[in-house]
Amino acid sequence: MSRRRSIKLDEENTDRWMVSYADFVTLLFAFFVVMYSVSSVNLGKYRVLSDAVVTAFNKKGKGAIAPGDQLGISVQRAPISIGIENQAGIRALRETAAAIEAEMKPWMKKGQIAVRGNQKWLEVEINSSILFTTGSADLSPAAQKILTDLSQVFKDSKNPLYVSGYTDDLPINTLQFPSNWELSAARAAGVVRLFSKAGINPARMGAIGFSEYRPVSDNRTAVDRQKNRRVIIRMLAGDDMFSASSPYAAQPVESSTTTTPEQPAILRLQAAEPARGLE
Repeated sequence: MSRRRSIKLDEENTDRWMVSYADFVTLLFAFFVVMYSVSSVNLGKYRVLSDAVVTAFNKKGKGAIAPGDQLGISVQRAPISIGIENQAGIRALRETAAAIEAEMKPWMKKGQIAVRGNQKWLEVEINSSILFTTGSADLSPAAQKILTDLSQVFKDSKNPLYVSGYTDDLPINTLQFPSNWELSAARAAGVVRLFSKAGINPARMGAIGFSEYRPVSDNRTAVDRQKNRRVIIRMLAGDDMFSASSPYAAQPVESSTTTTPEQPAILRLQAAEPARGLE
């Protein structure tokens, strides 16, 4: 009996601890992978997720979003995140967004006007079908009414305003508009001119023409081309980057008459100023 029992003991597996040890190492590896992934958060995606969660809870809890918090076209509204209360420029954007939503709600439901924005700018996009006829930069009576109402909203703030005109890729060649460059710029200038007549300070405005080269859709169909024919009004939160007081124009460029052949004026300005970021 004793001999049979000793043989049975010798046959027992003494390496069973390796299974538990392997499981432990696997769990430890998974733990460090999770810790590494958590420490490498994509801030952009995190903000998008955070905004989406906040929006979802607001809809569920309140049943309706406060004016200016959500803006866009029809039912699908583009979220607008503006909210540093102690900054006058951003506070003006928030108040303007709420006023535009209240004033332009019928046109937004029809998909003719969209409002988007963030902490740097507020953007009002208007489909050109309600502003101009094909190949023309003359504002229609309906457009004048819409833009006049918008001007009253923008007039309450001092933020810089830029109006951009866009066209489709159909060529134009008339005495008034030799190309889409002239057409898009003239349409933007028409909106700025109306704003100026409505009482907005001309010094805070500018008109830009982008022609056909900033499409939001391809130009294969009439519907796509209509989407590309648009006017966008942008209201900036901070300083005007094109003004004389902006960092991009800290001092005027010297006249070419004072430029020496050895050193152009722009190089002398760069030499006189300390390099930004290296001070």
